[in-house]
Amino acid sequence: MSNINKKWSEYILRLERETNEYKYGSWYDHYWNEVYEIKDGSDSTSRGERIKIDELTENEIKFTFFDEEAQGGIEDVISLENPRVCLRGRSERGGCNEYAWSRSDHVILMIEKKGEMGE
Repeated sequence: MSNINKKWSEYILRLERETNEYKYGSWYDHYWNEVYEIKDGSDSTSRGERIKIDELTENEIKFTFFDEEAQGGIEDVISLENPRVCLRGRSERGGCNEYAWSRSDHVILMIEKKGEMGE
């Protein structure tokens, strides 16, 4: 195990996703979170979301996130100094009365020390 992989072995990446939709009197609420191992060059898929670690250094993780909305990928950086990154935070609403609708989709990636959230 390389020194960089060893350093990051005590941490995980947690992806949280919350999707809410209200349309014509009915709600659809969906929330889940997935855990990804931090290893140089890893490429993991779960529930249709994919995290590819492009570069792992002593201080930061450069990664690409893919899902049904981001098929081309969203590249970003996360670090211990900035352990939480919002990959998508979208809310829309419109209509009125019985034709009201609302949609939101929030995707957050964070670094957690193993054991802090039950891991």
